[in-house]
Amino acid sequence: AVSTCSRSRHGVLSTGAGEAHLLNLCVRPALHGAGLGRVLLDAVLRQATVRGAREIFLEVRPSNAAAVRLYEGSGFRQIGRRKRYYRAKDGREDALVFARAL
Repeated sequence: AVSTCSRSRHGVLSTGAGEAHLLNLCVRPALHGAGLGRVLLDAVLRQATVRGAREIFLEVRPSNAAAVRLYEGSGFRQIGRRKRYYRAKDGREDALVFARAL
């Protein structure tokens, strides 16, 4: 998910057995809207392909509309929902599970 971070931007990717999992995609709030999320996501997708992944998965908060738009605009499709996956101010929040072929 696109989230708040202290560095300007970073991505965390796990790969294995022909699959990749995007664990974190982060752009500093002051840089939101500058297209860095798309650039960073494209770099992560290239790295997953180089590492032999044929499909990539991620979870994102439904309340993170900007991240959902970014992923859908990059060809991800929702394949599921994890109930109460994330901690939230008022308890727990679901996660939308997305996947995309590489």
